[in-house]
Amino acid sequence: GGALIGCSAGFVNVPRIKGSHNAMLSGMLAAEKLAEAIAAGRAQDELAEYENEWRASDIGTDLKKVRNVKPLWSRFGTYLGIALGGLDMWTNTLGFSLFGTQRHGKPDHATLKPASECKPIVYPKPDGKLTFDRLS
Repeated sequence: GGALIGCSAGFVNVPRIKGSHNAMLSGMLAAEKLAEAIAAGRAQDELAEYENEWRASDIGTDLKKVRNVKPLWSRFGTYLGIALGGLDMWTNTLGFSLFGTQRHGKPDHATLKPASECKPIVYPKPDGKLTFDRLS
């Protein structure tokens, strides 16, 4: 089995650029739930309580307040999207949201293209002063 935790599960607080903290907390929470399941002889079960636990934890509390920032940013562009996201975060501190819960326009995987359709990235050679070649 496996579990999506941390940044892979989308536990990044975009406006605060806070991913490491939530990644560690979600990993610890997943380990606790896994240990409980193994101790109870449920090693083959789906750990559905993990989702309820992270939503009720500091991770869920943290992310609920900023849930609309990225969708608003994507929908309305940088300036208006960030302004609306900031307004939404502020109203969330008062206990409500002007926007409800916004959805992303499409899933992340739908935004990807095959490498053959993308322009190759040309990196400059290391200059030995600012950039270095550690392999040779």
